[in-house]
Amino acid sequence: MINFEDEISEINLAYDTLLPKMKLKVSSIDVFLRNVDDPASKINLLLEKDRWLDSVQYYIQKRKAELNKLRYLKGIEIIKILYEKSLSLDHHYTAIAAMHNMEQISNPNNYKEFSLAKELLSQNPRRKSGFNLGSILGSNIYTSIIHSMLALFGNHNLSKTNKEGIIGDIECILDFTLQMNNDLKIVYFESMYLRTNSQKTILDIENLFASYTEPIEYMTTLRECRNKDDWLTINKQVTTYLQRHEFLSKSKISWDEADEMQIELEFSIDRLLQLIYSYNQFINQSAKFYEKFAFMLDSYQNEDLCLESIPVEFVELKESINITIQKFNNTYKPVELNGSKMKQLLYGVGY
Repeated sequence: MINFEDEISEINLAYDTLLPKMKLKVSSIDVFLRNVDDPASKINLLLEKDRWLDSVQYYIQKRKAELNKLRYLKGIEIIKILYEKSLSLDHHYTAIAAMHNMEQISNPNNYKEFSLAKELLSQNPRRKSGFNLGSILGSNIYTSIIHSMLALFGNHNLSKTNKEGIIGDIECILDFTLQMNNDLKIVYFESMYLRTNSQKTILDIENLFASYTEPIEYMTTLRECRNKDDWLTINKQVTTYLQRHEFLSKSKISWDEADEMQIELEFSIDRLLQLIYSYNQFINQSAKFYEKFAFMLDSYQNEDLCLESIPVEFVELKESINITIQKFNNTYKPVELNGSKMKQLLYGVGY
């Protein structure tokens, strides 16, 4: 976006200098017409005036075409930027959604200390009563904890010291998993939801690119264009498109077709506003989700006391979420694409 405003101003300055001179020439011919009585001279002056008027109209259209070319190519650049941001965000959501560790770290049955305690309690040969849980209930966080606590407190063969030792080994594990089990599941499933929306945003950008490049007859998909780094071809086809538009405008062969070509280019540019709006909506929604995630994960009150027992994945998840929140406000929502100046330049408001 660095030189966009300068390029727009340079084009406008050139034509703002040229067109008034041409219009002044038309006005001077009108003055001569009022003072000329000779029919032949009047006809020549009228023909000359028509030529100058045609030239004025031609250069008005030429300026419009040059500005539209600049705005169109800037639109391609914006689509490219939003696509890269969306792909990056999708990779992030995919990584979060793929964290099956979240399910593992939220269940005490996956911790070695808890498994050893369960095994110790189940191996009591003098236990005359009790029962073993099946595989389903045995892996359930709540039933396995209740079953193990009942076995522990009901075991009269273990001393008070031994019981306190077992409790000490699994205290933080039980506290963490009971408090964070539901929150970690929310993070996981809502990340899956955000990933679905992320993929929809990517598809919307790809579809817009297809319709955006249709007028210039560029039929390669956005994904293929990105993979092949084929952006130069788009520039060439835009140039070819506008050369044909200039030929039709100048030769008067088909002004209707020239006007239609101009309208198609402007319509493609206008659709960018909808894309930027929907992209920003998605980023804002994602940011709110992640702010909620951060609040939920920060709510674990005993983190300092149980730091040695808390899995490293939990700490990494919190760090990743906090970093991503910052990216939502900076990296993923570039200021240069959302400023009023950019919109004015892109849509020609005041320029």
